[in-house]
Amino acid sequence: MATDSTRYDVPFRAPVMPYFPDEYERQAMDQFSNILRLYFNQLDNAIRKANSTDKADAQSWFMG
Repeated sequence: MATDSTRYDVPFRAPVMPYFPDEYERQAMDQFSNILRLYFNQLDNAIRKANSTDKADAQSWFMG
């Protein structure tokens, strides 16, 4: 059986989501939205960085 030996150099983890109060509070929803926004920004940047590294490796292999 093959094992996954891929290295994932991701310098962050999924955030811990806050518990919501029983009744709607604007501040709690803003905090939740902010946590998700920061996480998805980090995820997007990591994917873009990994994709650019792969392209550079492929180009150097093709030219070499």
